[in-house]
Amino acid sequence: MTDQLMKDALTYFGGDTGFHRLFCLFKAKYESYGRIGGSVKIGGFNESDMESIARFYGLEPAALKSKGSVTLLSFERKLKETKYESIDLKSLLEAYFAVSLVSKKEAEYEKKIQMENKILKLSTQFPALTFWFDYLQKRTADTYWIHRLMMMEDRFLECSGVLAKALEHLPEDFERLPVFSQRINGNPHSFDLTSELGKLWIHVLIVKKGEGVPPTDTEKINDLLLEYKLLRDDITNYVTIANLTADHPLWMAASETSSVMNVPMRELLKIKKVSPKNNLKAVWVVENSGVFSSLLDQVPDAPLICTHGQFKLSGLKLLDMIAASGHRIYYAGDFDPEGLAMAARLKQRYPEAVHYWRMDTESYLNCEPSVPLTEDRLAKLKGFSENGLMEIAAEMQLRKMAGYQEALLKIMEEDLKKGLLKES
Repeated sequence: MTDQLMKDALTYFGGDTGFHRLFCLFKAKYESYGRIGGSVKIGGFNESDMESIARFYGLEPAALKSKGSVTLLSFERKLKETKYESIDLKSLLEAYFAVSLVSKKEAEYEKKIQMENKILKLSTQFPALTFWFDYLQKRTADTYWIHRLMMMEDRFLECSGVLAKALEHLPEDFERLPVFSQRINGNPHSFDLTSELGKLWIHVLIVKKGEGVPPTDTEKINDLLLEYKLLRDDITNYVTIANLTADHPLWMAASETSSVMNVPMRELLKIKKVSPKNNLKAVWVVENSGVFSSLLDQVPDAPLICTHGQFKLSGLKLLDMIAASGHRIYYAGDFDPEGLAMAARLKQRYPEAVHYWRMDTESYLNCEPSVPLTEDRLAKLKGFSENGLMEIAAEMQLRKMAGYQEALLKIMEEDLKKGLLKES
């Protein structure tokens, strides 16, 4: 085969939409099979496209169309009957598309080798991240987006440099994430969780911890960062308490006077152990500030905690200490899908310490549920698996109504009064 003969062939087949469509199908078939073989469907070709192909085969367009498909080998045989007999179909396709034809399997293998070489080079350049690069080679679902980023080599190289520096300079004492970010990269927003670098940083930390799949909810992300002494927010992240004591003058004074305190994460980090005052063995937890205050109005000495809706890191840090001290935690939440999910999450975190407080079917019915639940909220209850709450979830699905703690205040007040005597 001469270069001129191939040029002549490209001139003959080039510029014709029929042959172009056919060759595109041939190329895809070769990549699938890894050889010249198989057939392609031509039933959808229009008359103009069919005419040039039929002429090549020495057939009428209608006769070719009636076949519905052509094989790659038949085309190659016809090619041998022309002046282009020294040109095989693979060579023709490679010249036509100006690419080397490889099977998908070969392409995947080549891609894998390239990735392994790239990661080996990165590991040599950033040894602190070797464990992470090794994990990326597994190509698990949580790494797909990172592999796409790796295609932008300069950007990924830049990110890897920052991540390696961050790992090598983790704080020895608690440090706020924006301050850490400024120290590492000269930008307090580099590790913002919505940023590309921030998402990579969370992925690196979870892999370093040995868990792999990164957390998506704020609670778990905050927990993860805290394990590396990084704080997202230690001022507005607070929990409200009453009648709890610790080895700290402010806590002791508040406990002695039955005063309410909003305790930010910043102050919680100074405390090692927390207990209910008067040597009580339990604390009671609610998530609604109105319920919290109303209960204290009637039972001012009750060891109460208010989490203010979804659990923040401060509330969980406080409950960690209480559970670690062996105290019981009685939790009351709302009778809606979100409330049940919060209660289940708390039970999962402290399976031995947490006990549900007025979170049963009888209490649900007693609160006279009357707020309609939309179908999307009810869908959250499907497959609800927390044993202590499954009956309520089923009843809630049946009635399609939410109920709230405020309707149970009187009986909760009585529970507290009896509980203080029982737990003393």
